[in-house]
Amino acid sequence: MKKELKRSLKSFGNLLLSLFSFGTRSEDINFDPKQKPEDLNQEPLENDKLREEAIMSPGKIAVRNYFHNPLGVIGLVLFLAIIGVVFIGSALIPFNPYKSEGTLINVSPGAGYMKFPSELESEKVKEVSIGNTFGVGLSKKGNLYYWGKNNEDDVLKMPKAIEKKLKGKKISHVAAGDKHIIVSTSDNEVYGWGNDSFKQSEMPPMAESQIKQEGIKKLGGGVQYSVVLTEKNNIIVWGSTMNSRLDLIPSEIQGKIVDFSTTGINILALLDDGSIRLLGVRGAEVDKKMPKELTDGTEKVEKIALSTKSGAAITKDGKLYVWGPSSDNLSGDKIPKLKGKPVDIQGGSSHFTVLDDKGNIYSWGNNGYGETDAPKDGKFTQIYANYFNNYAVKEDGKIVTWGLDGFIFGSDDQGRDIFTRLIHGGKMTMIISFVSVVIQVVLGVLIGMVSGYAGGKIDNILMRFTEIVSSFPFYPLIITLSALLPVNVSQNTRLMMIMILLGIIGWTGIARLVRGQILAERERDYITAAKALGVTNSSILVRHILPNILSIVIVNATLGYAGNLLTEAGLSFLGFGVQEPMPSWGNMMTSAQTSDVINIFWWRWIVPALAVFLSAFSVNLVGDALRDAIDPRANER
Repeated sequence: MKKELKRSLKSFGNLLLSLFSFGTRSEDINFDPKQKPEDLNQEPLENDKLREEAIMSPGKIAVRNYFHNPLGVIGLVLFLAIIGVVFIGSALIPFNPYKSEGTLINVSPGAGYMKFPSELESEKVKEVSIGNTFGVGLSKKGNLYYWGKNNEDDVLKMPKAIEKKLKGKKISHVAAGDKHIIVSTSDNEVYGWGNDSFKQSEMPPMAESQIKQEGIKKLGGGVQYSVVLTEKNNIIVWGSTMNSRLDLIPSEIQGKIVDFSTTGINILALLDDGSIRLLGVRGAEVDKKMPKELTDGTEKVEKIALSTKSGAAITKDGKLYVWGPSSDNLSGDKIPKLKGKPVDIQGGSSHFTVLDDKGNIYSWGNNGYGETDAPKDGKFTQIYANYFNNYAVKEDGKIVTWGLDGFIFGSDDQGRDIFTRLIHGGKMTMIISFVSVVIQVVLGVLIGMVSGYAGGKIDNILMRFTEIVSSFPFYPLIITLSALLPVNVSQNTRLMMIMILLGIIGWTGIARLVRGQILAERERDYITAAKALGVTNSSILVRHILPNILSIVIVNATLGYAGNLLTEAGLSFLGFGVQEPMPSWGNMMTSAQTSDVINIFWWRWIVPALAVFLSAFSVNLVGDALRDAIDPRANER
């Protein structure tokens, strides 16, 4: 009797232990490996997995099944990586949708714009000139070097004919325009290569004899034009000069120009009497705000610099003048306090760089590409700046660079960084998709639950309404509504319309699915028992039925998110979604409607298309894996 009681208590204890010990295997409970399973009145060990599943919750089983699916894990990791890059990146990377750079149009993906040859450093720098994505330098040994990112004009590939002509000649000066390079030789010949749309890479035939006779003091380059300053202080400009009126150099200043600085449409000339004169397009703030004492010779200027919209000058007594529009962040209180006397100044597209007599460097202005991140320590003797790059030479000959080092994914037709637009455009696309799928789920679950549980006339009315909504053609509807919107409608209003329309038209599939599940669930015993206990219908729906169908809703919401992402991209691609200049992955692909972009500027559509594909693909992998993990038949595999 005592043995039977002891055996019963022991069996009951083992039962309690198995119930409250999660994941405990049967062989771990009072198991002697020397005993056979049949001696212990237990099933064979291969059935232990079934016992473990019997004491695991359905949620834990689904999680285990999901992470046993390699494709599901890959999709989850990829989607989380995309979300992290998009949302963290958009928070860290500043973005101005209205910013564009005409000199950086259609730059292909790449980096290393400032990666100069080490020989230039070892041979000591004589001159450095900077283009939009490249640089050209001349060493004190007379050797020519060029580096950076090539463009469609092959600016970093010297033609064989030019190479042959330069063989055996000594190069005296170098200069870079936006997309071309020109060099001069000791016998006053000028050679160039790269972009030659306006013959800016060739010596002008009309001035060839004058250049050879007077000699070359300095070379310069701008946007599709070139400049020569002769030893007799005459300036000669050729290339694209008609629109900027650089072809009209006043005769009264010829023979008096001792230095100059160039931009895309202007040249700032320094005359021998210490005054300055702006050549080219007049009337802008760089012209109107020029201090009078600099133009009438009251202050004697030694160094000049020009940015796209502002000008700067250093006088003989060490005064620094900067003028131009306040939006440039260059003039007024934006000028840094110098530790020493300024001795040189260089201008880029929207920044200035100054060197003082103590060897310190100062850069200020707009810092879209890091062009004002000047080194804080070190003693420098030379500075060179243009467009978005800076080069500074130390006393020991070492070269320090800062500024634009490249575009990871290239630039578009307005000179905007595709990587930055991809990050912020992805945020826009994902938010629209998320909000719209939330609307779809809320409407679909609510209508589906009421329809399936109520049945009868209510079910019939709601299902007919569902069929009517699902019959609306989405694209024609939203295109029509977009056409009816006022021209000056805000971007937020347009986005709100897209999210709401995606939500109120896309809920029908979820509603039908939920209705079908409710029809099956409402006949189960636990629902009958709940009704018998007097539980209200709303409590039965929310507390008993909804948790049992929630997993299916989550799976379909996941797949619906991917569908909304593609829909938004399609709408923006057609021009009826997110509008320029605000980016989205869809409107970034709009340019792919021309053959030139598809064939030549492939990065402008391949990159956003790949982002859409990877996002939709990863979400679909997650959705499929969730469906398999929740499916009870998956537990049998």
